[in-house]
Amino acid sequence: MRVAYLVLGSLLFLCLLPVLVALAALALARGMGCMTDGGGFTPCMVFGTDLSDTLTTAMTLHWLGLVTLPFAALCAVALLLLAFVHLIRYLRR
Repeated sequence: MRVAYLVLGSLLFLCLLPVLVALAALALARGMGCMTDGGGFTPCMVFGTDLSDTLTTAMTLHWLGLVTLPFAALCAVALLLLAFVHLIRYLRR
């Protein structure tokens, strides 16, 4: 049973990862004072390096969530059903 929890939890994390990366990029950009427009970030200089292309790439990963989020919902439902079955087995002892 523990292997099933590990596998489903890992799959759930991997499915949520594109959205989490996009949110982290947005938080990082706001923390560095970078401004975003419709197509990406304005030039964002940090220690003499322009990170606007990297941040724009990370921000567009949320589109991958259109594919992975439905699978994440299925993994979450399977995880809840597995926990429910495990609880029923525990209570019957």
